[in-house]
Amino acid sequence: MHHLVYSSTAAPHLTEADLQQQLVHWRTTNARLHITGLLLYSAEGQVMQVLEGDADLVHRLYSIIAADIRHRDVVTLADGPVPGRAFADWSMQFRSVAPADFSRLVPQADAAPEHVRNLVPLLEAFMAEEPLGF
Repeated sequence: MHHLVYSSTAAPHLTEADLQQQLVHWRTTNARLHITGLLLYSAEGQVMQVLEGDADLVHRLYSIIAADIRHRDVVTLADGPVPGRAFADWSMQFRSVAPADFSRLVPQADAAPEHVRNLVPLLEAFMAEEPLGF
């Protein structure tokens, strides 16, 4: 099992409503490819996504995403093998996140390795609506 976590800035014209409309297509594609994950979006246009699945498929999807004109400043936060899926029940879970919460959840590209390592457990807790302990 492999996961890749990235952050980006959405193009100015991309809205939450646009993302909601695309979710049906993305979820169908991901289910067909056995890709799971999570997509967070902030009203300020910040995006963070976790992709889980076969390494080759995850990397192909990421290449498509990184080249998509709806994204700018795409930064890989984590990329590597994992013991299992963190978001196994979701072909693509989506959550709109307040900008302040987003900035606390998503590390910067130069974040300390321990922050990036703790990112997925932090996101799991967030999605379960457990206290985050900020």
